[in-house]
Amino acid sequence: MDRYEFFSGLPRTEPGGTIFTSAYLSFVQLQRSDRILDLRTGTGERAVWICRSRVGEVVAVDQDPRFCRLAQSHALDGGTGGRMQAVCARYNALPFSDESFSLVIAEWAPITLGLKASLQLWRRLVPVGGLLAISYPGVVNRDAPKEVRGPIELRMAEPMATLNDYQSTARSLGYEMVHQATLGHHLWQNFYADTTRRAWALAGRDENNVSGAIRSILDEANWYRNIGRGRVFLQSMLLRRTR
Repeated sequence: MDRYEFFSGLPRTEPGGTIFTSAYLSFVQLQRSDRILDLRTGTGERAVWICRSRVGEVVAVDQDPRFCRLAQSHALDGGTGGRMQAVCARYNALPFSDESFSLVIAEWAPITLGLKASLQLWRRLVPVGGLLAISYPGVVNRDAPKEVRGPIELRMAEPMATLNDYQSTARSLGYEMVHQATLGHHLWQNFYADTTRRAWALAGRDENNVSGAIRSILDEANWYRNIGRGRVFLQSMLLRRTR
């Protein structure tokens, strides 16, 4: 079983929620003519919600074609009125023209490339004055040991850093901060409660069936509850391109 097989039965593939997304999108004035890019769309839950609650066209991208098909199916079922399109593409080779989006949303997407590389690569997709909404995990204490950084860092292209580090990186690359929001503990907990229930359902409540992806998912939930809570964060940074 891989992550698609596990997470296709859940609303999302990483901690988050529409409350979190709304916390930064409330500072964005979108028009019907705006085009929005949603990276690492997963099941498409976020993109469908944006289509239904906001105006504009949404292009939902994932690197796994199975998630793209699932997201497109959810778009049809979710009443998006044809305003959402799912595209399978690599995050470091996006097949879109320069300045073709008003807003790029990237919740968790930068972990596969690193924050600096992501900000550099995706900058071209919005015009000067355009917006990039990055959500990225970090540590409260720069010297946090390995056990605090936990299984999340193992899935990242580079070690987690602090919020000050991330803000400095964004400024150095020609962005200004419009708004910030931190994922609340209850949304982390809700996510891991959902993954734990699904893991045990798939394992049939039999410890002997817990292995591979199911084991890693249960281990991550236990890590957050017992070690990571309050010591790691997911920060959204709504950034405006300034040059």
